Amino acid sequence: HVTQPPGDILVFLTGQEEIEACVELLQERCRRLGSRLPELLVLPIYANLPSELQARIFQPTPPGARKVRWPFKGGGVASRGGVGMSGACPGMSRTCPGHVSRCQVSPCPQASANQRAGRAGRVAPGKCFRLYTAWAFQHELEESPVPEIQRADLGSLVLLLKSLG
Repeated sequence: HVTQPPGDILVFLTGQEEIEACVELLQERCRRLGSRLPELLVLPIYANLPSELQARIFQPTPPGARKVRWPFKGGGVASRGGVGMSGACPGMSRTCPGHVSRCQVSPCPQASANQRAGRAGRVAPGKCFRLYTAWAFQHELEESPVPEIQRADLGSLVLLLKSLG
């Protein structure tokens, strides 16, 4: 944060619990460093956060400060600074037996990781900091995500179509 040019930081995590832990860690680190550190605005966002707190991420960043933000679905967020990625993505999947759908965290596909990295340079020069190795990216991550149609529970859709005749 101190050695990088001006701009916000986007951090891709998998959910509220991880975001809250990261926020707490960053705020504690900022308290310990005190005035030696330029202002870092740690602005979490997730579905259960009150709307007045969510609105803070859309306010202009004060001069000399930097925001740390967490993108959300439908947010269309780009960064004028850096992007940090844990390498994990939340998503729905079906489990056998029983074909129960549940939210599951799994490694991000390369295509998703590259799309997220692209947010760093979308509106101004930026950097991507991946919290995994280049070897892991090449050898452990799938190239592209499993299509939604293969992950989704189609039972309710079939019942709806059947009820429509």
